[in-house]
Amino acid sequence: MRVLVVFFSLFLCLFGCGQKQETSSWFADNGKIKVLSTTAMINDVVQRIGQDRVDSLSLIVGEIDPHSYEIVKGDDEKIVYAQIVIGNGLNLEHGASLRKLLKQHPHVVYLGDEIQKRVPERILKVGGEIDPHVWMDISLWVEGIDAIVFALAKTDPENAIFYRQNGDHLRREMLTVHLQLQEEMREIPDEKRFLVTSHDAFHYFVRAYLAQGEEWEKRCMAPEGLAPEGQLSSQDIKRVVGHLSRYKIGVVFPESNVNRDALKKVISCCTHDVRCSDQPLYGDAMGTEHYLEMIQHNAQVLREEWNK
Repeated sequence: MRVLVVFFSLFLCLFGCGQKQETSSWFADNGKIKVLSTTAMINDVVQRIGQDRVDSLSLIVGEIDPHSYEIVKGDDEKIVYAQIVIGNGLNLEHGASLRKLLKQHPHVVYLGDEIQKRVPERILKVGGEIDPHVWMDISLWVEGIDAIVFALAKTDPENAIFYRQNGDHLRREMLTVHLQLQEEMREIPDEKRFLVTSHDAFHYFVRAYLAQGEEWEKRCMAPEGLAPEGQLSSQDIKRVVGHLSRYKIGVVFPESNVNRDALKKVISCCTHDVRCSDQPLYGDAMGTEHYLEMIQHNAQVLREEWNK
């Protein structure tokens, strides 16, 4: 037991030191554009486009919930120091303190809002609220590339062509992966492609990769809403249990940064065998080194579980 405690403490120390070193180098005056992204999914795209001309940093890291994130010590310095701040928007970052600081910055780009301007017909609503999880559909996340390219080129016009070329290359790569995942996921039998997760973060994913022209909504269900707040009613549980029974669903999928209690309650109320996947999906937390790996991970976990 003591060995485990020591190992865990060492892991936390190494992780924390790594984060501090990354932040410290980001503040260095090296002539690069300083870009602060609210999430790792945004930050990865910024890195791919800006490469060595940009110093990019993610504000919300690890398994922290971006919906309710409130600023901590040092966050205000990062936001003030950044030349460009890129958020998700669409009310993802609704923590009061973070929202206030973002509004005060003179050069904020909300990627989700820019995507909505380009393709408003593709933005979903859940329970009357706009679904902010646009990164879950690669072909939709691609629509935010131009906004990043424009922001970087406006700040650093001498490298505008460089950013545009990188954006074009990344767009082609992302759309290629998108099409590959569509083909792979649709090889799964129709009766198995029903996704029940911890909270409503996978609507875009389901529409893009699990549906084949029919109404995609029936293939997606979660006990918690757009933000995982941990407040379940008996009606929420009954609704999900009924869905599992109706479509004879035998496996549910936890998310890496969401408590599993809600899914456990649902499973305990089912009258047929339902299990919880051992491998979590990545919804609000990227969980991998790069964005595309996150979406590929989710697809792989689903294929493995549904093929059992």
